[in-house]
Amino acid sequence: MRLASIIRKLPSLCGVLAMCAVCGNAAAQPLDDVSLEYQSEGIVATIRMTSPVQYLRHFPEKSGNTLEVFYDRVQGANNEEVWVDNETRSSPPSGLIPSFTVTTRDQKTQPKLVIEFAREAEFSVAPGKDNRSIRITIRPNRQTVAPVALPALPVIKPEPAAPAVALTGEEAALAENNKLARALMVQGRDALSAKNHEAAVEAFNKLLLLPPNDYSQDGQEWVGVARERAGQIDKAKTEYDLYLRLYQDGESANRVMQRLAGLFGQGGAQVVTATEEKKKAARWMTFGGISSRYYFGNSTNESTQVFNSVPETITTKMTDQSMLITNEDVSGRYMSDEYDGRVVFRASNTQNFLSNKPSLNRVSSAYGEIKSRTQDYMLRVGRQSAMGGGVMGRFDGVYGTYGDAQDMKVNGVVGVMADYSQGAQPMFFGAGYDIGPYSFYALNQSVDGVLDRRALGAEWRYYEGNQSAYAQVDFDTVFKDMTLAQLTGSTAVYGVNLNFLLNHSKPLSTRNALYGAATSSISTLLNSMSASTLRDLASARTTTADMGQVGVSIPFKQKWQVGGDVRLSNTSGLSASGVANTLQGYLAAVPSRGLEKSVTANIVGSSLYMENDIWSVSTTVSTSGNVNGNSIYLANHTQYRSGWAMDTSLQIYRQTDQLGGVTTRWSPMVRGAYRIRDTLTFDADFGYDSTKNDGAQVTNKMSRIFGSAGLRWDF
Repeated sequence: MRLASIIRKLPSLCGVLAMCAVCGNAAAQPLDDVSLEYQSEGIVATIRMTSPVQYLRHFPEKSGNTLEVFYDRVQGANNEEVWVDNETRSSPPSGLIPSFTVTTRDQKTQPKLVIEFAREAEFSVAPGKDNRSIRITIRPNRQTVAPVALPALPVIKPEPAAPAVALTGEEAALAENNKLARALMVQGRDALSAKNHEAAVEAFNKLLLLPPNDYSQDGQEWVGVARERAGQIDKAKTEYDLYLRLYQDGESANRVMQRLAGLFGQGGAQVVTATEEKKKAARWMTFGGISSRYYFGNSTNESTQVFNSVPETITTKMTDQSMLITNEDVSGRYMSDEYDGRVVFRASNTQNFLSNKPSLNRVSSAYGEIKSRTQDYMLRVGRQSAMGGGVMGRFDGVYGTYGDAQDMKVNGVVGVMADYSQGAQPMFFGAGYDIGPYSFYALNQSVDGVLDRRALGAEWRYYEGNQSAYAQVDFDTVFKDMTLAQLTGSTAVYGVNLNFLLNHSKPLSTRNALYGAATSSISTLLNSMSASTLRDLASARTTTADMGQVGVSIPFKQKWQVGGDVRLSNTSGLSASGVANTLQGYLAAVPSRGLEKSVTANIVGSSLYMENDIWSVSTTVSTSGNVNGNSIYLANHTQYRSGWAMDTSLQIYRQTDQLGGVTTRWSPMVRGAYRIRDTLTFDADFGYDSTKNDGAQVTNKMSRIFGSAGLRWDF
């Protein structure tokens, strides 16, 4: 009962989050949001990233305590941002599936999401319906309970007998609430008996607005039944899910699980009457996590140069990292008959203990969102990640939609970029139109009063079963050039999972003229040249990247998966631009990297040494006009029953360049984590990195010891 009271008394948190939104700046973090929704096949968890990604593969295939999802970042406007490891999001609360956390790992080697479930889960994984999300469909773990009888009407408990002694104030209030609640239970039962389901909903809702009492649990169950019988399938699912969060044990919970299991595959149109349109008080909930982690690193560099046939070695030792990073991730959500709203706040504070490195306080998300449950509109205000429509990155502003995408949906956005570029932040506004799988948009962006970018674009989405595809084109009408053309997708044929990507990227922007310039102001540059000359300079300082990739993964014998991919890429060079000793500066020519080719093969196995452990080996061979390299990567994840988890990895890399230089690198790492009562997690990692470069004249050896330790609280 106490938890129900807490959920209904959390609106004050929204005010706190709104006040926090005014401090700090945004951080370049990989994870944007984790959401849950009902679908016919189960509960779908959508993990949304802050910029486009390509889903590659996942393991295990269908079930486990730990799920690893591998992906690649897609070349785009904000790809220069370095994504961090150890960023964690907690799942929204649900009584139907085990809770889970999503953590980013191995961004520099093989980027992946590690999803750790509170207990074993059954799942399937696929790319999201846009180019920056991954969908995990989780089978409700409560559908397998033993069938129980489903009564047509509630059995109402008798009112407690009056005690012989005088009641305290709190006891008297409870007795009065019990009396009112029982009368409403009778009223709801009689309405159900008369098949007046709307009146039953109203009676049970009135009961649930009372302070927690002896009939609150029954009222929560039967408001779901009343909504189900009224044809309000989606709202019935919501009521049943809330019941299972509050009351998870006993025969009544089994009844609710059984009823909810029968609703999967149903939903959509709802019967709404004048009585049903009466407003109900919003139900509030909060979830999220707070973590604090200390990072350290010490490096030693030895440089040996031969002079007059005598080798001379210079050794440098330094502490290159000492900082404490604290992350806050708090979401507040409320639901009523009419509205579904959220307030989100995510921030990180980096406290550097090295004198030459600044401390930072950055807010990555701070927004409020409201959706109508009776009309098709959504409005989000605050700091947020782009939802598409030509917006290139995180921004402060307003985004809204109206209509149904299957019929017609219009959207609009206005804001200021929060990308930490030099000089003034770009301002933009745009509009879009969606119909079925197609989207069209236009966007205008300026900086310092100068036109920065003007885009026309289109998107196409296909999603059916185990097949998906996404395409986008973006054309800049000012530069008169294609800034993005992309096609990505995945499919499964005869048990073989295939994925592919074709991508052309040329992130044109007037701000690119600032590369190599002696000023950080576009307006200052414009004082010394015309607008067309400024755009020509920006175009000359913009590279073009083209890439094609095909990957495959094949599960076999339940415990194993083999796969690999082939990639071809080419990044153009830059011709010399600008004039030395002027505001525009001089940028020397940069040669093209030429055609780069790589082939990767991998094999993954599970439960080889212990139940649910994961072992993986991958090797990559790459060639280009400048360097040839090969690497091998070994990793293991083991989950122990005692709450401990252990990860170990080893990377070995070797490359030769066009001048005959040889670079070798090997880096082992170990990580341990301990989970306490499903809410607290302590983890620490330790690694060693050794790199040696043998050149014709100089030999460099660098060794580095690094590690981190932290504590995370999920709530």
